[in-house]
Amino acid sequence: MVDWIAAFSMPLIQNMFIVAAVACVLCGVVGTLVVVKRMVFVTGGIAHTTFGGVGLAYYVMSVIAVSWFTPMVGAALFAVVSAVIMALPMVSKKMREDSVIGVLWSVGMALGVIFMSLMDRSVVTPRSFESILFGDILLVGSSELMVIAIVTVLSLAIIAVFFRDLQVLTFDETHAKLSGINITVMNLVLYVLIALTCVVALNVVGIVMVIALITIPAAMSNMFTDSLKEMMVVSVGLSLIMAFFGLVIAIGADIPPGATVSVTMGVLFITAITVKTAMAKVGQGKAE
Repeated sequence: MVDWIAAFSMPLIQNMFIVAAVACVLCGVVGTLVVVKRMVFVTGGIAHTTFGGVGLAYYVMSVIAVSWFTPMVGAALFAVVSAVIMALPMVSKKMREDSVIGVLWSVGMALGVIFMSLMDRSVVTPRSFESILFGDILLVGSSELMVIAIVTVLSLAIIAVFFRDLQVLTFDETHAKLSGINITVMNLVLYVLIALTCVVALNVVGIVMVIALITIPAAMSNMFTDSLKEMMVVSVGLSLIMAFFGLVIAIGADIPPGATVSVTMGVLFITAITVKTAMAKVGQGKAE
């Protein structure tokens, strides 16, 4: 039986919940923009390209001895570059978006495998493929937490400054263009925000399950409100509640926290759909 008082007094567990909370705030806000603009597949593509950056970081740290080029820096580099490529008009107008995502997705993952095979493991010991792909929030240190917090604050500040333009863009790009909004710049801002959010989220749930943390809370909040601001608030609240619940289950059952958080969100999402459908049928029955 778990001694909960002892567990929550451990710095490692406290750090885990802090990292999750910070990530949930950013994912809840940016995830709302992703869901409204229907960019879930874009998010998945960007998230998977980060594996190439992680592999590159381990290679650079071990072979070239550049200590500051950490896996998070490498992941951010690959994520932002892939986001910029997707957002460039010369790419988006000449190629199908899903084709570009597919290419970046596969190449990013492949480069990650190659770089990690070339690294010098006698100099740097890398995280396992499993923890990179599926997450191990317990491995996030204080320095990484600080970087995550800074990225989150900067991202939220950008959203606050450009909120009106982003709101119009996500609901109707044609209307945004007619309103005088620079579509190219705003799309670039949105894609980079998604890239940074993916980097933050992969520290919690890993590369493979980033989509869950970014989209599920936002999709659930979309069931109950149409206002973008309200969706963001509800999404952040749901994300925090579900992540906390998932982490508690993971501690109690001694199972991987990232995967548990993702499954918890998935189960609650299905539950929310079921409840809403049942309530709609009851309301329809009463109306008849």
